[in-house]
Amino acid sequence: MSFLAGFPPALLWVRDRFTSTKAPGITLAVRPHDRAGAMFQSKIHVDITNQIPGQSVRIAAPYFVFDNGGLLKPDPKWPPEHGTGRFRLYFFSPPTKMHDWPDVYIRPREKTDIWIGVDPQHSDEDIKQAAEAKKIGRLYFQMTRWTEHGSPKTRWVRMKL
Repeated sequence: MSFLAGFPPALLWVRDRFTSTKAPGITLAVRPHDRAGAMFQSKIHVDITNQIPGQSVRIAAPYFVFDNGGLLKPDPKWPPEHGTGRFRLYFFSPPTKMHDWPDVYIRPREKTDIWIGVDPQHSDEDIKQAAEAKKIGRLYFQMTRWTEHGSPKTRWVRMKL
């Protein structure tokens, strides 16, 4: 039984370490968040754009891991998954006007966004410096593309922010 109890964390470790760093045609852009009236006073929005000509993609199961010893710390109000240090992310839902979708389809040249809650003790300048230095953390997600024959091809992707 103790072997089985340790298996899922080991599986997550392998997945996190051996994900692809390639998501051809998918671009990320970090931008600040307007703080007025927000639950999390300091957020970073990450725009995800599909630049693949003529092909939609599905992006699912996103999560974020802050850099150890990085420039930014997570918002204390934002709880990580128990024992993993991973923060679940959700996509913007036009019907609810909230970030509550676990996956999204993005057509060519369309974009969506997610947000990362950072400690409000950080200034806008701290966030700007971390973004320029790409020392915020790593964004993980599952990306599915369809082949010419209509078969799905899915991979885990890791992108540095």
